[in-house]
Amino acid sequence: MKLQIGVVTTYDECRDEQILSKVRALAMELAKHPDVIVLTGGACGGLLRYFVEQYVKYGGFVVSILPIEVENLPPNHPWYDSVSTVRIWTGLSFSARSAVLVRSCDSIIALAGGAGTLTEICMAYGLGKPIVVLEGTGFVADRLKTMFPNGYIDHRRLSRLVFTPDPKEAAELAIELGKRFRGKIEVRP
Repeated sequence: MKLQIGVVTTYDECRDEQILSKVRALAMELAKHPDVIVLTGGACGGLLRYFVEQYVKYGGFVVSILPIEVENLPPNHPWYDSVSTVRIWTGLSFSARSAVLVRSCDSIIALAGGAGTLTEICMAYGLGKPIVVLEGTGFVADRLKTMFPNGYIDHRRLSRLVFTPDPKEAAELAIELGKRFRGKIEVRP
């Protein structure tokens, strides 16, 4: 069975070459592992589309769990997903789709991101799933260490956020931790 790693980030555009370089390096590193499938919320624009384009270019296989808000977009719309290997039409809203995405992953890599990414991180945490944060990618990803200095989102200590500025290490950690976690869901009150 293939390892399912979620990559969660923003649909916002990014023109910062340092961030784009990290995203390219992460895509290239993950694509070196044929036993890995990447799951996303859809290559619907911005940094997430850029990651998916790079990952597919390097030979990776991407399954996008798409929200209903993008189901009827014409091909010329900036959020139309034309690059994912497989598109799953959920009929669910952005946040409901996130639950399907997170529950389907063995581990999560978070880069940049906004409120949606933070929601997905919190869902993964609530399920005890491994979460790797790629530092130096801006937005939410760069605030998490300050918000949760010990790596735990709350007192339950369900899953420790693992921080790294190195894309290669982020990929390796997500793979290693995902293999240990594979198929487990640990929900605690």
